Amino acid sequence: MNIVSHKMGILSIDREGYIYYYSKKRRRKMAEIGYEKKLAPGEVLFREGDPGDEMYLIKKGEIKITKRIGDQEKVLAVLKEGDFFGEMAIIDGSPRSASAIAATETELVIVDREAFLKQIRENPFIEYVLETLIKRLRETDELLKYMFIKNEERRIATYLLNTSRSGEKIDVNKIGNILGIEDSKVKEVISKLVRNNLLSLEGNVVKVKDEKLLQEYIEYISLKEKFEK
Repeated sequence: MNIVSHKMGILSIDREGYIYYYSKKRRRKMAEIGYEKKLAPGEVLFREGDPGDEMYLIKKGEIKITKRIGDQEKVLAVLKEGDFFGEMAIIDGSPRSASAIAATETELVIVDREAFLKQIRENPFIEYVLETLIKRLRETDELLKYMFIKNEERRIATYLLNTSRSGEKIDVNKIGNILGIEDSKVKEVISKLVRNNLLSLEGNVVKVKDEKLLQEYIEYISLKEKFEK
């Protein structure tokens, strides 16, 4: 994992999107306002999708951060002594974006939402910067999961389904840029899904006609990939 100088206490982000900005002094402060918890190897601290009202400082041991991508569990990072995590969920109130599992015997310092936010509010500028960064990281995190889907047709269909479920409008001209796929391939897949009555296309706006059927189609592509290797 490529952590950028987080031990120095500057505001930085590693390549997996985890924020580090607390100096050693502030990490000591966290230990003062939090309480300790021990985890056995393999013990789950939280799951992706769980509500988040605590953040964690690793006093000893290692924590694996994992995320469900399609039908696989991917390890995004392994955090070690001195690292902290879980701050994104307690700042913006969103569910956990990944799971955290003890890789070894681990000791944590746990800081609850109110205690953490009190520390952040002591510096309004840092509070603003963190909120802005986390908003951007959430958006990046949402797009990152599509990049693990190698099959372009399944990647497009999954994006269409998730975006439809969120209630957002889908502009056919933006899909290729968002997913890193050639526009010609996007139009080919969209046309195929329209012919199969899974989508409708009104101007540049794509609408999912039946989310359940589209989900079944995505599962069909996954099975096809699995058995045609």
